[in-house]
Order: sequence, then structure tokens, then C-alpha cells
Amino acid sequence: MDTPFLKYSRIVIFGLSIILIIINFVFGFFGVMAQIARQKTNRVDPGIQYAAFKKDLEGVRIAGFLSDGNETPEGNDGQFMLAQYMLAPTILDLNISTHRYSILDCSTPGKAMGILKIINAKPIRVNLFGKILAEKNL
Repeated sequence: MDTPFLKYSRIVIFGLSIILIIINFVFGFFGVMAQIARQKTNRVDPGIQYAAFKKDLEGVRIAGFLSDGNETPEGNDGQFMLAQYMLAPTILDLNISTHRYSILDCSTPGKAMGILKIINAKPIRVNLFGKILAEKNL
């Protein structure tokens, strides 16, 4: 036989359990929402390292893309495609230095300076990622 105290204590324990489950659910929901918000803000657009050149290349139909690496259309590290994606509608011409404007993607500043000297160009913009937009001395 249940005493009134035992009966009410079961109701209180059941009520507290329900409250704890609801609190756990609410904190879990807000935790997941905060994580989703952080992931959205941490995303980086592909090709962002070339975005600074978009304004400079407005109206330019074709520009060169030069690298100190072994860049070929079939075997490259993807930088050429990222640059092409970010700078469209400007068409990038891989390993062609005859255009007025060229983007240099070099591993060191010394190699970039060497390429600038070879193609007779001057840097007009260097971005935070070390990419260079160069203009040929015409």
C-alpha cells in the first residue's frame, strides 16, 4: 500500500525528470543551431585568393595565368581553375604571357620577380595570398 508521501514523491520525481528532459532538449537544440551558424560563417568561397583582381580585370576579355609550378591543363593543382571561376567572365590563358595582364601564382616572391622580368611586366596589385596581377610594359 502506497502512502501519500510515496505517491507524491513519485509525481515530483516524474515531473522533475520531464523538466530535465525538456531542458536537455532545448540546450541541445540551441547548441546545434550555434554550430550550424559557426559553420556558415567559417566557409571560404573557392578562389577567394583571386577575388582582389576582379575589379582590376573588369572589361578585360583575356588575361594570362603564369605559375612557377608545372602547370598544364591536364595536371595542375587546381589554382588555375579557382582563378578562372573567381574572375569570370575574364578568360584566363594558362602559361601564356603575351596578354597585357597576367596573374602570377608563384611559390616565392623571388620566383615571381624572375617571371616579371622575363615577361617585361610590372606588378599592379599584390594580394594577401601572395598572388600578383601584373601588367606588361607596352
